[in-house]
Amino acid sequence: MEMELDLSVLKAGMLFRNLSDEEILGVIGTMSPHRMKYAKRTVVAQDGDEFPEIGVILSGSVHLSHIDANGNSNLMDVLGAGDTLGELNSVGRYRLHVTITATAQTEILFLSVDQLLRKNVLTAPTQIRFLQNLTLAVACRGQYLTRKLEDSIRRSTRERLQDYLSAQYHKAGSRTFSIPLNRQDLADFLFVDRSAMSNELCRMRDEGLLKF
Repeated sequence: MEMELDLSVLKAGMLFRNLSDEEILGVIGTMSPHRMKYAKRTVVAQDGDEFPEIGVILSGSVHLSHIDANGNSNLMDVLGAGDTLGELNSVGRYRLHVTITATAQTEILFLSVDQLLRKNVLTAPTQIRFLQNLTLAVACRGQYLTRKLEDSIRRSTRERLQDYLSAQYHKAGSRTFSIPLNRQDLADFLFVDRSAMSNELCRMRDEGLLKF
């Protein structure tokens, strides 16, 4: 690598779990690594683009959003340092169905998995362990998308809010926490109308369920 990597960021994600520093650098070296920086509000990749590499966010954050046929923006996910993107696309060679936009100054490490998946160069146990981690990462991404689909079909606005806020509470480990979304982003993420969501938040506040 041309520059030093903060390996603690890589270790925080699933792809490099249980790998030593030397093993991480070794397996990365076989995947044509390169780093890209994006200014805030820059589009990293658009819906319909090919996305042949896995991206590991080294710093900053991105939104994954989809514009439906009616022009509505649906926020699919919010990713930050240590998170990965493009697992399904790079492994399955699928085109993107979301647009990836940097929401802050962001740096991403791109890794090509073709060498490991399709060119029969699995010569080291570390490479095999990385592929095991990649398999788990793909499974987790599929599970996340399944849950999001179920929520969008079956849940009321209040239930979606409760599920999201409960998850943020457990993540923060505190009843007082900040979320990485403004009100419009939250409505887009929950697939609900902003006004309806705001009214529900006010009702929940009036009932003593939360303060904001």
